[in-house]
Amino acid sequence: MKYSVDRIENSIAVCEDENGESVNFEIAKLPEEIKEGDLFSVTDDKIEILSDETAERRKKMAELQKNIFTKKKG
Repeated sequence: MKYSVDRIENSIAVCEDENGESVNFEIAKLPEEIKEGDLFSVTDDKIEILSDETAERRKKMAELQKNIFTKKKG
């Protein structure tokens, strides 16, 4: 299952799963370098940060924000 870190509050990472459901993880059980916006997967109790997917998602979000805040001429 894949998750996205929505926010980190105290010792809890509030995440969203692939179905849009909110799931809380203890931050101590996640990789130390995890941060808001990261995508990660959990397979057989193994947690892996999906660095390539996270980077691609951040790139798409930056492009979307740029398009929203840039006035189009025409």
